[in-house]
Amino acid sequence: MSLSLRKRILLLLTAIVLVNIVGAGVTLWYTQRSKALQSGIIDMEVGAMHAAFGLTSELLSQRGYTTYFFLNSDPAWLNQMEIHHKAFQEQLALARNFSTLSGGRDILNEIESQYIRYVYAREQVIEHYKNNRRDDGARLHWTIRERFHNILTLCDEFRALHEQSIQKQRASYLRESAMLVALAVTGILLSAFAGAWLASVLVQRVLNPIRDMAVHTLEVMDPGHKKSGTKVDNEVEALGEKLRTLISDVGDVQKQLDASRESLMQSEKLALVGKLAAGVAHSIRNPLTSVKMRLFSLERSLVLDEHQREDFEVVSEEISHVESIVKNFLEFARRPKLRPRKQSPSDVVDMALKLLRHRLESSGTEIVLKRTSRLPELPLDADQLKEVFVNLIINACDALVTGGTITVTEETGLMEPMGEVVVIRIADNGPGIPPDILDRVFDPFFSTKEEGSGLGLAIARRVVEEHGGWLHVRAGDEGGAVFVIALPGSRRSTWLRS
Repeated sequence: MSLSLRKRILLLLTAIVLVNIVGAGVTLWYTQRSKALQSGIIDMEVGAMHAAFGLTSELLSQRGYTTYFFLNSDPAWLNQMEIHHKAFQEQLALARNFSTLSGGRDILNEIESQYIRYVYAREQVIEHYKNNRRDDGARLHWTIRERFHNILTLCDEFRALHEQSIQKQRASYLRESAMLVALAVTGILLSAFAGAWLASVLVQRVLNPIRDMAVHTLEVMDPGHKKSGTKVDNEVEALGEKLRTLISDVGDVQKQLDASRESLMQSEKLALVGKLAAGVAHSIRNPLTSVKMRLFSLERSLVLDEHQREDFEVVSEEISHVESIVKNFLEFARRPKLRPRKQSPSDVVDMALKLLRHRLESSGTEIVLKRTSRLPELPLDADQLKEVFVNLIINACDALVTGGTITVTEETGLMEPMGEVVVIRIADNGPGIPPDILDRVFDPFFSTKEEGSGLGLAIARRVVEEHGGWLHVRAGDEGGAVFVIALPGSRRSTWLRS
């Protein structure tokens, strides 16, 4: 039974759609399966491996302290041993959280049991040494060495067990990958076969007849169409009109693409300018330092009158300004590397205010610090965050040409999607920022100062974002500008996730 053209086209289209749906479904299933598999490896097995290495490291770190105490009776060795003892217990608890293998839990139980007996015997040895029974302590000391090595062997077995588990999951992942590749190749072949069949049907049964029909119709309506260029006013003409409309739409899209390409080229030029500027800044930094040192030597060795000294001071200030611009270029060209440690942001605010105290007093600027209690400790890089506060306060001070008030407010709260946050607001009662440039103040190389590099706020925002927070500016309720810094109150900074 011969199928009609309509049925054949619909059948081929249905086959292609089904093949693609099945392929997409298999790909989605495998993606979710692979995600779950890798998540299990990363979250559990790798965590257990790290804990196993931690157990071995902390156990080995306890070796020798009893002997050192025997040699010079210095209690500092016992303090160090106690630190590693607590760290070993913490690693043991961590290993229990990550280990999901029954054999792993059995090994951990055995490690804990033998470690308790080992610690008890070790304390007896230390007690002998403290009571000057060195011979008794030395004899018992030799007996606990075997227990130590047994525990070390169990730690190695625990690590090896999870290494084998990771290898098994990796093998499973490779098998599933091979299956997916086979399915994908099969789907591609089926799609290619169905597509080729559909193309053949369309060309032979649809396109060729339409072309022949158009040619024959044009020949019938205008026998001299090849010389006159007359077009047929029929269904083909209607299709041609549709095609011209489509071409026009394509032209509009092309214009949009050209505009996007222009914007992209502009962004690339800006990035290139930044790299070139950073390179130039790096090249002139050493000569600039040499000039500054020579100028300092000349100032100390020469006898200058008042006007000459004033000239020296102007030159020195200008060199310092150029050095500051060079420093900004270099800082902007590289991403900030954070060296975090737990500290309250309130301490960093105090350091910045102490650093700027003389400058604020000389400019007649009053600082108002609103703090109900010190902000909680967070993992942060105090030096880089201090530079952010210094930059924002100096900008506010520069905006207050004839003096004014800068208000620093500290508070905690909830903010979506960050959750718990600490917020520091730096507000001034100056003229404020014009609304038309409010959204551009953080753009690199944009500055309203005649001698500014336009990188200070861009660097400040980058540092805050590296801490997992954000830096925002808005107009003050009573004039001036308000810079708002929000830092995550929980351990959600980008450098903690990396």
